Amino acid sequence: LIDAGARVLVVTTGPVDALVDQWVLEGRVQLARRDAEIADVDGKCLVFVATNEADRAPPFFERALREGRLMCTVDRPELSTFINPAVVHASGLTMTFASGGNAPGALRRIREDLEVLFSDPRFARFIDALGRLRRQLPRGERAEKMSEAVRGFAIEAILRFPAWVEDKDAP
Repeated sequence: LIDAGARVLVVTTGPVDALVDQWVLEGRVQLARRDAEIADVDGKCLVFVATNEADRAPPFFERALREGRLMCTVDRPELSTFINPAVVHASGLTMTFASGGNAPGALRRIREDLEVLFSDPRFARFIDALGRLRRQLPRGERAEKMSEAVRGFAIEAILRFPAWVEDKDAP
């Protein structure tokens, strides 16, 4: 949101990470250290609610529905008007993942693993070189030459699962 130029207000009684603190110092984020109130959504077009208290999100959601606001309750798709996908930005590549709210923890893990994988400096050089090549090619020659340029590139992956996945009685 910050990269898109949004004015961001974070309302929390809990700790914030160092990045949020940095953004506050830079004036990119406003931080209110208190309990969130329904009035906090006044004038906001997009609202995120992240709480472990089950009774806190429903009033915000009801208001979002009534007023046609976009709202995402983290880990609670039934109390959201949209689901926030996991996004990876690495080496000039942007990947977005969503599970329809079914597996946010798994998506976080996928995002973290792919971010590490695609942060390899060789991948950044590869993407940059492809971009330079593409800009040099006339439109009619791009498809064939770009296909040739990526020949030999591959991703090899191994999926590992926790033991409970093999249990036929697991949820």
